[in-house]
Amino acid sequence: MIEGSAKLGSAKIARGSNTSPRLALVSSGLGNTNRGFEISTARWFEALKSHTDLDVRLYCGGKYAGGKALWNFPRNSIWTQPAHYLPFFSERKRWEVTYGAEQISFWSALNFELLAWQPDVLWVKDYPLVHFLSLSRKMFSLHYKIIFANGGMKDPKSYQDIDYIQQIQESAFNHALSLGLSSERMEVLPNCIPSFPGLIDRSKIRDELGIECGDWAIICIAAWNRHHKRIDYLLEEVAAITDRHVKLILCGTPEVGSESLKAMGKKLLGDRVQWLTVDNGRIGQILQACDVFVLPTLDEFFGNSLIEAALCGLPVVTHPHTAARYAINSDFWYTDLSQKGNLTARLLWLQENRDSLQDEIDALTERLKLRFDEEKLALRFRDMVLKVVQS
Repeated sequence: MIEGSAKLGSAKIARGSNTSPRLALVSSGLGNTNRGFEISTARWFEALKSHTDLDVRLYCGGKYAGGKALWNFPRNSIWTQPAHYLPFFSERKRWEVTYGAEQISFWSALNFELLAWQPDVLWVKDYPLVHFLSLSRKMFSLHYKIIFANGGMKDPKSYQDIDYIQQIQESAFNHALSLGLSSERMEVLPNCIPSFPGLIDRSKIRDELGIECGDWAIICIAAWNRHHKRIDYLLEEVAAITDRHVKLILCGTPEVGSESLKAMGKKLLGDRVQWLTVDNGRIGQILQACDVFVLPTLDEFFGNSLIEAALCGLPVVTHPHTAARYAINSDFWYTDLSQKGNLTARLLWLQENRDSLQDEIDALTERLKLRFDEEKLALRFRDMVLKVVQS
């Protein structure tokens, strides 16, 4: 089933009744970090509580309002910090070690919750946690079904044995279909994007961020790393713009190698760069207070922040990767970010032509509002859960 296909029908469940399927949303990183995986899990939790009658619980690795935090070794804790300095390991490999420690420790605590509550469906984005949960089902003779929300696994063989797959964009669905996965066991359902607040006091937010009158603020929402988000490339390209009124705001969370990136940013940009870790609820305000959004990755599976920025009315700069083609679907907003100097040139062009871009920005915003309506997506999620329970 692909995006936009018919729903399952008119099946409804009375709120709070005993027939409501018990759905567990599971995220080891939520409360520990703010990647797209964690943010999208939290947003599904809020949307499902607001717009559906599912009996939903959230199990997370750290504190989150309404969720239950379970014991684990967080990827950015003192327990996993020694892995940051492993010799002969790449930045990516060191991150994988810390991520794995968090996953395994979280899984060990989660088993007690599964035994106690006996959910009907588990929804999970993290790999290999999804396979650990398949193992738990066998070890403890549990009967839940598992929905794997594929947020980045490109090889369908890695998830072909999972009960049901939520593909968050069409290319992954079509690729899996071409390699033999049945359309009866998967569908396209994108990440939940919240409705951002309406008009804000933009001047007040800019003052709080230290954005002065006449400044042109570039924002990037991404983890602070080189291996995927390419924050080093972003720093270099912005530093090539010598205008002191061009500022860079990096909203994200630290990872392995973040301290060296901060040192690089200070050397190249001085006080023109800020590194912010903020609550999810503040992201919309910060986006609306800035002037342009950049996602410097060359490969992205969905790109929550790209859609969020466009919904907030910002011009966006993105490489024409899978996520951009799925979400933005407009050559006007693509730039080849694989080449040195291209981002700098595009930013300068956008700054110079900012007053003539409004029609393009409005068209993009309205198109995305229709595609990523929170309530419609939540109801489609409910239908997916019902289908899995009844299968």
